[in-house]
Amino acid sequence: MATIEELEQQKAEIEKQIEEAAKEKKKDDLKLVRQLCKRHGFTYNMLKNHLSEGRTKSRQTSE
Repeated sequence: MATIEELEQQKAEIEKQIEEAAKEKKKDDLKLVRQLCKRHGFTYNMLKNHLSEGRTKSRQTSE
């Protein structure tokens, strides 16, 4: 029977694997989108109303 510490270690390893798999999936999906845009001649202006907002850079205030 496994101890709590061993199970927590396994959980951390699995979470890391899930995170890596998600990153890889995102990378593959982006590659597919780029290929499709190139194949069909889509431009940013054609797609901009159908895309979600990107991340905005927050301005850091100096105090």
